Amino acid sequence: MAYKLVLIAVLLAALPAAEAVAQDDTILMSVLNSRQHQWGKEDNPVIGIFSSSDAGVTWQHRGWREYIRTFYTEAGPDGTLWSGCGNGVLRSTDNGTSWRVTTGWNVTEVLKVKADPSNSRRVYAATAYGLIASTDRGETWRYRMRGVTRHFTSDVCIDRTDAENLLLATELGVFRSTSAGERWVPTGLSATDTRTIVQDPANPGVFWAGTEDQGVWKSMDGGKTWKMSNAGLGHLTVYAIAIDQGGERLYIGTHGGGVYRSSDHGATWQQTSRGMDVLDVHTLTLHPLHPGIIFAGTLNGGLYESTDHGDSWRFNSQPDAQVWGLWWGEKK
Repeated sequence: MAYKLVLIAVLLAALPAAEAVAQDDTILMSVLNSRQHQWGKEDNPVIGIFSSSDAGVTWQHRGWREYIRTFYTEAGPDGTLWSGCGNGVLRSTDNGTSWRVTTGWNVTEVLKVKADPSNSRRVYAATAYGLIASTDRGETWRYRMRGVTRHFTSDVCIDRTDAENLLLATELGVFRSTSAGERWVPTGLSATDTRTIVQDPANPGVFWAGTEDQGVWKSMDGGKTWKMSNAGLGHLTVYAIAIDQGGERLYIGTHGGGVYRSSDHGATWQQTSRGMDVLDVHTLTLHPLHPGIIFAGTLNGGLYESTDHGDSWRFNSQPDAQVWGLWWGEKK
């Protein structure tokens, strides 16, 4: 089995011409902080962005070593690295060697950054104060919240078949835009704090949403209407959703319940957390070519890995750390 490049996301930003990152070979992991960190201590554990070229056997730190809160990192279609951090949106065009903060002093707590897969100049960032967007590769940003009544946003999902269509996860549910975020309308999933939204890789009209305390929701019409899908689910706060390329096997990361798996398109769920010592799973990612290989980032328990579709897990790295975000490039 050919193991490929892995990266862990924690921060990003830099210049204009990007060094290519293999989209189906890259994991980015963002380490937000560590309970082992002590202020004033000289040998604190390093946090931030890490990368691995051997499926998690070894990891390399990317970027600066200062204590900067990093939530999520991914690579754009041109290889540019984008990272959502406590101090704004960071960009790197040299594979994480150097970084630049692209946003102003007033943009903080950037929880997710999503690069348009069809247009490397267009990037979105979900922040605690609303969605911002750039159409010039991060040189300028502006808020796009018209129609959204509360500003806390935790995720944005770009429709891979039509980049004008966006879904936004907010504390009041899911909002939908057909104008690249210029205007938003509420969907059938409302009044529910929503944490994450994922598009089904096998069926582009199907979207999945994880919520704060109402479990998993499914839309079969591009995000307009939603239906709860919680059969067998014993923990209803869902931080993360990952789906294999065929769309049949789904995984969710929960608060207190670890990982749940569905082998029937989300109709039923089974808990699959054997080997995990920490059951608050905040992020998940699957190998795009070998979906039996899964990484799970936990809150204060570090990184876990499975090579058997989640049947069993073993600790990988980052003891006592909050692994807040993971991204493994999708096979195009």
